[in-house]
Amino acid sequence: MSRLADHAVGRREFLAASAGSLLAAGSGCLAPLAALQRPERWPQERKVLFACLDGFGPDYLAASDMPNLKAMIGSGAYVEEGTGILPSLTNVNNASVLTGSFPEEHGITGNYYYDRRTGEGTFMESEEYLLRPTLFERARSLGVRTAFVTSKAKLMFLARGADFAVAAESPDSGMAATIGPAQDVYSPDINYWSLRAARHFLGEADCQIVYLATTDYMMHTYPPSDERSQQHLRTLDEHLGRMLNDHPGLEVYLTADHGMSAKTHAIDIGRVIAEHGIPGEAVPIIRDRYVVHHGNLGGACYVYLADESDVERAFELLGGLRGVEEIYRRQAAAETFRLYESRIGDIFLLGERHVVFGDLDRTEDEVAIRSHGSRYETTVPILCYGRNVDVGSYRLSIDLTRNFTWEA
Repeated sequence: MSRLADHAVGRREFLAASAGSLLAAGSGCLAPLAALQRPERWPQERKVLFACLDGFGPDYLAASDMPNLKAMIGSGAYVEEGTGILPSLTNVNNASVLTGSFPEEHGITGNYYYDRRTGEGTFMESEEYLLRPTLFERARSLGVRTAFVTSKAKLMFLARGADFAVAAESPDSGMAATIGPAQDVYSPDINYWSLRAARHFLGEADCQIVYLATTDYMMHTYPPSDERSQQHLRTLDEHLGRMLNDHPGLEVYLTADHGMSAKTHAIDIGRVIAEHGIPGEAVPIIRDRYVVHHGNLGGACYVYLADESDVERAFELLGGLRGVEEIYRRQAAAETFRLYESRIGDIFLLGERHVVFGDLDRTEDEVAIRSHGSRYETTVPILCYGRNVDVGSYRLSIDLTRNFTWEA
C-alpha cells in the first residue's frame, strides 16, 4: 500500500488534547458498558469507518489533490462511477446506505413529505418515517460499539441504535468541549468538525463502527475546479489521513449520497398546473431547511393532485413541458425507482441536466445554481479499503452495507 500522506498531529498529542473528554461528555453521551460486550468474532482492534461525503461526485475527486484517498483507491476495491439511489438526495441516500435497502423498504422518499389527507407538509426527519433497521441496530445486537456523526442536524433521525450520535451543527456541551463549538452550516468548517469527531469516536471513545455524513454546501457553492472547493477537499483528505495513521488496519467504506450539476433553468410546476386549472401541490423533493445551499430548487418533483381524475390531463400537460425529461405516474415511479408508493405524488418528474423545479415568482426563470435530485447526480464513487472484497459485487452505493462482512 502506498504510504499515506501525514499532515496530522501525532495521535499522542490528539489524545492529550482530548483527555477526560468522555467525562466531559456527560451521561447523555455514553452507553452502559455492560451492554457493549463484543462478540468473539469481532476483534477489539477491528475499526470500520463508513463515510458518505455529501455531493462528492467523481468530478470533485478527479479535480482535487487528495493523496490519502487516492492511495486508498489504489490499494482497495474502487468503482469510479457507481450508482446512488434516485431521487439523488441526502435523506434518501443516507437512509438507503444505513439500512442497506431501497426506499420501497425503508420509506424515505425525499427531504420533505406532503400529506395529501391534511394538505400539510413536513420535513422527513423523524424516526417514525424510517421503516427498516439501521446498521447501528444490527451492530448493537452483536455488541459492537458505534457512533453516528453528521454535519447536518437533519440527519439525526438516522442515528437510531447508535451508542453515540452528534451533529456538528448542534453538538451537546460535552462534544463541544471535546471537539470544538458548533460550526456554521454554511461553511467548510462544519465538515472539518465532523471529521475530527469521527476520529475521536474511532480513537478515544473506542467505537468499532463510525458512520460519517458530511454536508454539501461547498459543492453547491463551488465547481470542482474552484480553489476553494479544492482546499476544502484537501483538508478533508488530511483528516482522513490522520484516522488512517491512528489505525493502520482501518476499514473504510466510502461513497457519496449524490453528485452535483450546474443548473440554469427553473420551473415552478405548481404555477404551471394552476395556470391550466388543475388544483394540486408541487413539491420539489430537495426541499429542506438549508435554503442557502440550493434555494429549494432541485432536479426532481412530486405532483399531488387535489382530484385524481386530473392525472391524465396533468400528465399530458407536464410531459410536454420543455425541461421535463422523464415523467411517471405514481405506480410506475414506485416500480421503476423502488420507491414507497404511499409517500410519493400522483406524478413524478425528472428534469433535464440543467433544469430544477421549485417555487418561483413566475412560471419559469433563469438561474445560476448548483443542485441535484435528478438522474444526472446519481453517479457516485464507491470505495472499499482495508478488506479484500469482490469489486464486481459493488455497483450501487447501498452495496457498501448490503455486502458488509460482520465476521472478522
